[in-house]
Amino acid sequence: MKVFVENLKELIFETGKSLRQLADESGVSAMQYSRYLKGSIPTINVTLKIAEYFDCSLDYLFGVSENKKNCKYKTYNYDINKFLANYNNLLRENNTTHYKFMKNSEYDESIIRHWKSGSIPRLDIIYYIAKNLNGSIDDLIGRY
Repeated sequence: MKVFVENLKELIFETGKSLRQLADESGVSAMQYSRYLKGSIPTINVTLKIAEYFDCSLDYLFGVSENKKNCKYKTYNYDINKFLANYNNLLRENNTTHYKFMKNSEYDESIIRHWKSGSIPRLDIIYYIAKNLNGSIDDLIGRY
């Protein structure tokens, strides 16, 4: 997730603003920005606030896409209920199964039970899925 830190640093640098100014304008505290710049990964909701403030996609923030402008997402609304269907579509497109895909990852394949019961996947897992199945973080979480 080093790409997230580097892209966030670049976006902050481009504004020329202090973390305090960014906090006042973005709704994300200066302390949170400091943690993220040291490598902590924010929640989906906080990440969406950051993406909205900097007018970029989650895909850019996490290095799934190099295109930071021309973001088709103009709000941080999303429908996480679409995640499982979007994930299953990616699996089909890549001609694999959840078991086979997760077997080669650092994640336990049983996490799908949590998703089926409505649990929100961690952002690092969503990133892994998007990156390895040639998908989009934004699309996976139903961002619109």
